[in-house]
Amino acid sequence: MLKVNILLTTKLLGTAFLASVLTSACTKGNNPTATATAVTPPPLATKVQTVESNQIERSSEFVGTLEAQERVSLQPQVQGRIDKIFVSSGKRVERGTAILSLSLDQTQAEVASAVAATKSTVAARATAAEQLQVAEADRASVVADVKLQQAQFERTQQLVREGAQARQQLDIAQKNLDTAIANFQAASKRVNAAKTAISQAEANVRQAEANTAAARVNLNYKQLLAPINGEIGDFLVKVGDYVNVGQTLTTITKNESIDMRISVPSNYSSQLRLGLPTELIDANTGKRLVMGSVNFISARVDTGAQSILSKARFPNRDGSLRDGQYVRARIVWNTRNGVLIPTIAVTRIGGQNFVFVAQKDTKGGKSRQVVHQRPVKLGDIQGGSYQVIEGIKAGEQIAVSNILKLRDGTLIQPQS
Repeated sequence: MLKVNILLTTKLLGTAFLASVLTSACTKGNNPTATATAVTPPPLATKVQTVESNQIERSSEFVGTLEAQERVSLQPQVQGRIDKIFVSSGKRVERGTAILSLSLDQTQAEVASAVAATKSTVAARATAAEQLQVAEADRASVVADVKLQQAQFERTQQLVREGAQARQQLDIAQKNLDTAIANFQAASKRVNAAKTAISQAEANVRQAEANTAAARVNLNYKQLLAPINGEIGDFLVKVGDYVNVGQTLTTITKNESIDMRISVPSNYSSQLRLGLPTELIDANTGKRLVMGSVNFISARVDTGAQSILSKARFPNRDGSLRDGQYVRARIVWNTRNGVLIPTIAVTRIGGQNFVFVAQKDTKGGKSRQVVHQRPVKLGDIQGGSYQVIEGIKAGEQIAVSNILKLRDGTLIQPQS
């Protein structure tokens, strides 16, 4: 009985296996395209970037125009015809450089005459000084003679009183003393006359120098000099033109440094201070032009706009910034440590921002790189990056290319 059951069971199993084989063959025959396993797509070449810790800035952006430190208009103080233009438009000049001149023939002759007169009076003063020296030397000699004759007179007087000499010798001594005194008085007058001559000569020199200065002033009126260092603007006149007093001929702009007027809302008054770093941004491209700082803050608030006039100064050594140029500026209120991610790495879905974080994954014993979509909370744009408030930490890697082709779990081939 047991043997019969074993044979029956074996027969049933064989029948079931055959049915299974026939069913499988039938299925393959009905669906010839079916495969045993799904085909895995190749990794997508994707650039990845390691997120690093950076300085996060809290800032505000403003718009306005640049203005040069100094800008002057050159205007003649006398009328006349332009004789020569010494410099060309766009040239940098130093203070005192001759820019142009009007007809100068008569004025130059007046200056030459005044200079010659001054030299003549200076020579006369020197002659008077020499004469004074001679007169003072003569007077010194006469003074010595007076002392000698005085001593001789006193000695003769004593001898006459004692009867050792005749009265006639005293008369001779008296006469010699009187002559010496007269000579002294004459020498003193000559000295005084020489001093008077020197005083007059000095007055003549001062007058001649004043005349020369006046002539040079007239010459300067005919010749326009640069009052400041700077760059020459466009000339509105040419050689041969007749110009009038007060007519603008050209301009000089000093722009080694350049300022921007910024109207800062009064609610920032507690944070506004001198020296705040300020970034100048090209209004068209959004690129940084140069860094400067706040160098002026008005002491009053504009009651109408409720704003505080401030100025930021920027270096302009290469002259790339222009007077009147329209720009944007960003005042940095404070900085802190944080994370920045490129704007190109961010996607926005349903009002939520996402990034694709690259992570290692192991499948079938093999290590591979995949990306996972992660929501992030972002702050302001700083340069070409977003400030990250939460969602990403320093050291993680994010995808920065082929963003539109990526999906959560996409296998990637990382590229630096």
